[in-house]
Amino acid sequence: MEPTLETALQAIDALYVNPENSVKEGASKWLCEFQKSVYAWEIADKLLYLNRDLNSSYFGAQTIRIKIQMYFAELPPSSHEGLKDSLLNHVKKITKETPKSITNQLCLALADLYCQMVHWKDGITDIVNSLSSNDVSSLYLLDILRFIAEEMNSKTLRLGLNRRHALKADLEQHKNLVSDFLVFKMKDADPLILSKIFKCLTSWWDHSGIMTESDVRAELLEGAFYVLQHSDSCPEETCEDASDWIVSLVTYCPTTTGYHCEMLSVLQANIYALQEVFQRCCVQATKTMDESVAEGFVKRASLIGVIFAELTNTVRNALVKKPTAPGSGAPGDLQTLDCLISVLEAPRPVCCIQSVRQTFQALDCLAENAVENGYHYNSEHKRISGDNPPAGELNPRILINSYFTRVVFVLTRLCVNDSDDLETADEVREFREDVYTIMSTIVDLVGADVVFGELFNRIMQLQEMNNAGNASHLLREAEACLFMMTTLARRLSFHDPEGHIASLITSFVLPCLASKPSPSMQEVICILFSELAVWIVVHPEIRRQIVEQLIQIIESAADLTESNFEVVCEALAALGKLCQSCRARRASSDKDCTPCDGIIDEQWNDLIYRVTYTIPLFARVPNTEAQTFYEGVTRALMTTIAYLPRDGIDPRPARLALPERLAQLLSVNIQCINKLMEQNQPIKLKDKNTDPAIWLDLIAAVFRITPIFLPRLDDAYRRSRMNSTSNSSEGDQHRQAEVDSLSESAQTCLNGCLNVFISMVWPVLSRCLEVYSSKNHVMERCCRVIRFVVRTFSVNLRDVLPDIANKLVQSYQQDQHSCFLYLTGVLTDVFGDLPECRHGLVSLFETLAPPTLNSLSGSLAEQPYVVEDLYRLCVRLVQRCATTFLANPNVDIYALLNTALESLTLFTLNQISAGSGEDSDGEKEEPNPGDSRRSDPKATQSATGAVAHFLQEVLTFTSESSEDTPAAILSGQELSQLRDESALAARRLMFWVLKPEEMCGGQRLTTTCIHSCCNGLSDDLFPEVSSLLLGLKMMVPRDLFLAWMDRALEGLPVVRADGLVQATEQQLADFKEGIMM
Repeated sequence: MEPTLETALQAIDALYVNPENSVKEGASKWLCEFQKSVYAWEIADKLLYLNRDLNSSYFGAQTIRIKIQMYFAELPPSSHEGLKDSLLNHVKKITKETPKSITNQLCLALADLYCQMVHWKDGITDIVNSLSSNDVSSLYLLDILRFIAEEMNSKTLRLGLNRRHALKADLEQHKNLVSDFLVFKMKDADPLILSKIFKCLTSWWDHSGIMTESDVRAELLEGAFYVLQHSDSCPEETCEDASDWIVSLVTYCPTTTGYHCEMLSVLQANIYALQEVFQRCCVQATKTMDESVAEGFVKRASLIGVIFAELTNTVRNALVKKPTAPGSGAPGDLQTLDCLISVLEAPRPVCCIQSVRQTFQALDCLAENAVENGYHYNSEHKRISGDNPPAGELNPRILINSYFTRVVFVLTRLCVNDSDDLETADEVREFREDVYTIMSTIVDLVGADVVFGELFNRIMQLQEMNNAGNASHLLREAEACLFMMTTLARRLSFHDPEGHIASLITSFVLPCLASKPSPSMQEVICILFSELAVWIVVHPEIRRQIVEQLIQIIESAADLTESNFEVVCEALAALGKLCQSCRARRASSDKDCTPCDGIIDEQWNDLIYRVTYTIPLFARVPNTEAQTFYEGVTRALMTTIAYLPRDGIDPRPARLALPERLAQLLSVNIQCINKLMEQNQPIKLKDKNTDPAIWLDLIAAVFRITPIFLPRLDDAYRRSRMNSTSNSSEGDQHRQAEVDSLSESAQTCLNGCLNVFISMVWPVLSRCLEVYSSKNHVMERCCRVIRFVVRTFSVNLRDVLPDIANKLVQSYQQDQHSCFLYLTGVLTDVFGDLPECRHGLVSLFETLAPPTLNSLSGSLAEQPYVVEDLYRLCVRLVQRCATTFLANPNVDIYALLNTALESLTLFTLNQISAGSGEDSDGEKEEPNPGDSRRSDPKATQSATGAVAHFLQEVLTFTSESSEDTPAAILSGQELSQLRDESALAARRLMFWVLKPEEMCGGQRLTTTCIHSCCNGLSDDLFPEVSSLLLGLKMMVPRDLFLAWMDRALEGLPVVRADGLVQATEQQLADFKEGIMM
């Protein structure tokens, strides 16, 4: 039934006014379908003319924009002029009271129409002439001009490169007209107009790609700096928009002309003048007692800070390679760094975490550039790279070092947590993470040991001052110094020649931790232990005390509160890092070379009974950090079982103990899962203690590390070295006994660990697959554990494979979770090389594939994860057991191939629609009715890649295994009898590629590949698609492939109905020639 205006209004009211959710959902679906229909053009226009209320007018404006953006080709060319006149008329009718949501949609629609409408010659002139005469419409003309520059490069508009080049040429031709109009509007402009002018300028400089130094009008540049210099009398939005344009100009300077342009000099001089404005904002923000007024000054100062940071980014090469004295005006003028660091050294509230963060990217890039140019720290302050500088020339290394030394100590001050408020603590914690990142680059310039020494001395001073009176602010500063030490710790000299590390830990850190300091201090100390783990583990006396302190922190948190949650997280992570850093090694100071005792041997019972058994008592389990702890312990266990002849460490005792230790490590998590299932506890909240996924994650953390298990047990090459060094028969017998003993210990260890999985872990996983079959996240965790176990034991697990396969089949019949497909792919990858396992694996696929293909039918685009897992499994089957898989008559290979082609097409279209959710100004528009099922673009891209990989593997197998020529199959003659199964499978595939001739698989694959690339396929997938075309080209006769190419190109809309030439004949010929070379 043809929709009417009244029906559309009723649906809009149902969506926005009716309180019933079911009615809203029905209206949303109807409106979504309506927007796709051809009737939407006329009815949306009527809604705008009707102007009944906000909802209907917004829906009308949004629909017009969507239709122009996505469905412009369905409109007859004869209607284009009428649409243009109607849109211009709607914009002219805009008043100052019209809501911004409606005006934005109308302005965007007109900008999109200009980009789409080929026959709108001199469009910019028409738009300017039509809308510039009226004060209100000229205001929105500024928005339209801004949107034009942004929309011409929008991926959502299917314009093609030819049209974009034509638009760029048109903008080039009319940029002077636009500049003249902007200069005209600048005269006597109010703040709102100034904002729109600067936004328009920013858009043209950032997006059009046509602006040059000569296009900078003095009146406009002076206006922008005037606004910034008088920021206290201008609205924040106007200042922000002026700042954005200045940043665009600064960014432009080095991209085309390097540093040799007058505009850079002009910008530098004006930006340096802003330093006085910045200081004025600092003073006014400090003086005022009104919080909102202070925020205004902070915001204005922050905008200037962004300009300082961008200027630093622009001239960083000059600052590193040829710095000049402040005030010189050269590109390397060090006043740029003075401006930037003034942001860090500003008083509060201007110097806040948000404003300082804005400088980090510039500082990080500058430091990285300096390091790349060889400016590392050295104690003599000499330039490292290049020759010695001539007399009178500034030493770049000394200059850069001095500035970054200032940065380090300013950051130390900013890392002080002055509040006990949890939100503030979280903010400081996030800021410290950013500081940690930037310090990883800066430390090479300032010298880790030097800064660590300075921080150590400051902590000792604070400790002495604190002894006189327990001042909390001194401890807060000491905490900040400790944190800064964590950023340097990994770069410190391992030998600690000055004894700073040992002294710091024994005289300050451990006593401080024993006195139960604030949670934030405990947290930083735990982080410091993590960073110093490599040093700590080779100092057993200190290590024992540290481990004991960390375990006490964990034990004391059985009733975990929010304030100490982060402390426990870091304590667990530190314990894991200490375990991970432990190595079976000899003590370097022992003459008799006795091995060092490590955490695993000395404190194993503490790790198990005081740590793993405490974790379930937490009110909220710190999942990530608990996994880090389990991974660290497992890495330590894996280290102890390797035979290292040079170190003289005997792995046999550790191998003997490993199965029992592995069982102990896993036992508490298995008990927790069994308890949940026995008590039939519902999953109240994900990631809480009643969620079995928590305990499955910790089991997975163990087996995530154990894939190095078999290589650690493999002593073959070490045994061969032992045998090659023997010189006597008695030595031979002794060494053979050693070899046999090592081999036996490895096999015993392997059997014991296998038994742990079979007797302890697998029964729990098997039961979980039954009890929680409807819980997708639990099924994913179960499959993850099995996956890691299979990678750990490899083919040694083949006796358990039938049980795993049967359980997968049972579970998949209950609920079709795609993680079962992924797991089957891993099983195929591991066991597919074993002939006795291949038929079982293919039979498993036979069971899983039909329901999967049925579920995909009709909803392919909404299930990218299922498609990805299915075709990754198919790839493994082709790689590992191709003949068994492809020759099996029970495998519907044609259905798999046809679904693969369909998914390539649908996913490409889905990626196009996924990019249309933002306005050109970056603001999210209100969601389209019924648009809630839009697929994740990354998932879609991954699924497309898996499909392309499968098709490529199929083509490769066919080419390598086929005994039939394409000519023989195309001739229709009776083919010879084949006995080889691989050749039979290849024949089956060759028939799909070549028959029937008009719609054969080869033709459809060629068409799908070419159309996908032209219709918005991600650039990252072009290599896979080109490999598919190459595989086809190498498989079939040249003439046949060329015919497929011609048919595919004929199906492309190279010339749109309105005359837009999206690809010329010459371009098509060049394309074919490039492929056929």
